[in-house]
Amino acid sequence: MIHWLRSNSNYLLATIAGLFIIACSSQEYTTAKLAIQQSDWSKVEEWLPKAMAVEPDNPEIPIVYAIEVHARNGDWEKMSEMLQKAMSIDPKKKVEIRAVFLPVSEQVNNYTQYYWAEQFNAGVEIFKKIQEDPDNKKKYLNQAIENFTNASKINPKDAQTYTTLSKCYLDLGDKEKAIKFIQTAVEKNPENFNANFTAGQIMLRCGLTSEEVIPYYQKAVQIEPSNSNALRELASMYYDVDQKEKSIQVFKDAIKNENDKIIKADLFFNLGVIYNQMKNYEEAEKSFDEAYYLNEDDFEAALGMASAYEGLGDKYFNGTDGFTKDLDLAARWYRKAEKKIKDVKSIDFENAAEYQRQLELIRYKRDIAEQN
Repeated sequence: MIHWLRSNSNYLLATIAGLFIIACSSQEYTTAKLAIQQSDWSKVEEWLPKAMAVEPDNPEIPIVYAIEVHARNGDWEKMSEMLQKAMSIDPKKKVEIRAVFLPVSEQVNNYTQYYWAEQFNAGVEIFKKIQEDPDNKKKYLNQAIENFTNASKINPKDAQTYTTLSKCYLDLGDKEKAIKFIQTAVEKNPENFNANFTAGQIMLRCGLTSEEVIPYYQKAVQIEPSNSNALRELASMYYDVDQKEKSIQVFKDAIKNENDKIIKADLFFNLGVIYNQMKNYEEAEKSFDEAYYLNEDDFEAALGMASAYEGLGDKYFNGTDGFTKDLDLAARWYRKAEKKIKDVKSIDFENAAEYQRQLELIRYKRDIAEQN
């Protein structure tokens, strides 16, 4: 029994000694931590480099240096460098920062996200002021850019930051920087949907050709195959470069692979728009009809059907595009168009005046067809 107690006592003493050694910091680091507690920041800046010099394998010190010196001074690049230094020493080691005990990788991620969000959100709040005070738009944009630039220094891998910077520079009229930052967004995160989709939009506004923009929309569709906005833009680009069949195929492929009724309805609607632009009103009518069947609340699909009916009426009225002139058939299609517009008018009261103008034009054409 006595031997057992002695053995465990020795083990306990050894354990306590080990804990003491682990918990014990160098004099330099202890001095720096005491200075932090006393908010003596000049002393903190003096002793933390000394602590790193004597404890080069301690990843805790660079993290403390990053947040207590560089973050306080707003030196975001140096803060990011110091956090990465901690990661290079030992990302898995648990360290205590501001009474929180976590692995280095989690500490670095948490502080990176915290300071990034602080700067990014500050930029967003400044950006919102433009709506309240549009006369000072340029001033607010420059202030927001400063915050977003800080955010990019804190987390150089974040695509959203570069995308937002690109939009700000575009609003300032600086197309060169707008292109530079949206390209950076794509380079940093090539598999990011928003970066690729926004790249297409911004580059078009900056004067790039449809051919130059198509690869970004292609990538966006590859990442999110059912995103109707990306599909519509890609199809539109194909249409602009006279690749109409590719434009149609984009939507057909998406429709084939989509199970969600509402998304599928939206895809059919966009396919109908393309057919309408091509004046292929028969196929347009079929597509709009499918869209309306899948989503009866989509009155825009009903309007699309009305547009297709009117287009068919025009073809029979004029005898164009291989259609034999037939005023009776023209009048019949015009009446169908009228009915659809009336149906929508009874639901969408806000645009009643516009629907009334459409009805008057169609009635005028119907009257001519019926009188001859």
